[in-house]
Amino acid sequence: MNRPDPKLPPRDQMVMGLHALKELLGHAPERLLRIYTVKPSGDRKSDILAACQSRNIPIVYTSLAELTKMAGSDSHQSFVAHIKGRKFFDLKEFFTKVADKERSIVLMVDQIFDPQNFGALIRSAECLGADAIVWSKNRGSDLTATAAKSSCGASELLPLLRVSNLAETAEAFKKEGFEVVASLLDPRAKSLSTFSFAPKTLLIVGSEGEGIQPLLQKKSDHLIYIPMAGKIESLNVAQAAAVLLYSFLEKIKI
Repeated sequence: MNRPDPKLPPRDQMVMGLHALKELLGHAPERLLRIYTVKPSGDRKSDILAACQSRNIPIVYTSLAELTKMAGSDSHQSFVAHIKGRKFFDLKEFFTKVADKERSIVLMVDQIFDPQNFGALIRSAECLGADAIVWSKNRGSDLTATAAKSSCGASELLPLLRVSNLAETAEAFKKEGFEVVASLLDPRAKSLSTFSFAPKTLLIVGSEGEGIQPLLQKKSDHLIYIPMAGKIESLNVAQAAAVLLYSFLEKIKI
């Protein structure tokens, strides 16, 4: 078994890629502990390094091979950042945070095993005003450096709920006044075009292959689908989530 190098930051405290680093510099520079990169060879990279230096963020120059080893991927665009540990909310803390909100939507993802898809879902949720994203630490991708890069920095901005049991979590949301809505192709599902969201909604999406587990479907108050105009039956899960979240924003205006 490959053991983590004790000289390197833990994988769950690293992000990689230019977009993620730019978002952190713009919105949460206090999260950045150290930047690892190669010697700059272009104005774009020099600008980012100058921004890091102006904020007194240490910069360590290393090789591309070492960056790949650190991130567990060669998609780092020559930048890896060591960040302060991510904040994960527990349910009680999150419910207190949104208790006074009249409108709230939370995205729950089930059985999303591709970290790039998971990162794209986090990005969609943050861009379209979700209050949090919920996922299971046992059933799908975790928040890896690849997922964080695919989120383009959204994983550092959006409240995160990493739970053990999605079905129990869905039940907890229902007790707090949320309606649970699952998106899937099913004869029982209602068309999004005619569906009315509740002001507080927990929206569940699943992978194209695995779908949403039956127990979660049973916990749902409503099943919905996105009507297609083309010949392909369905959208990528991150695209579908974006459509659903935007529909909530349009239909629920408080």
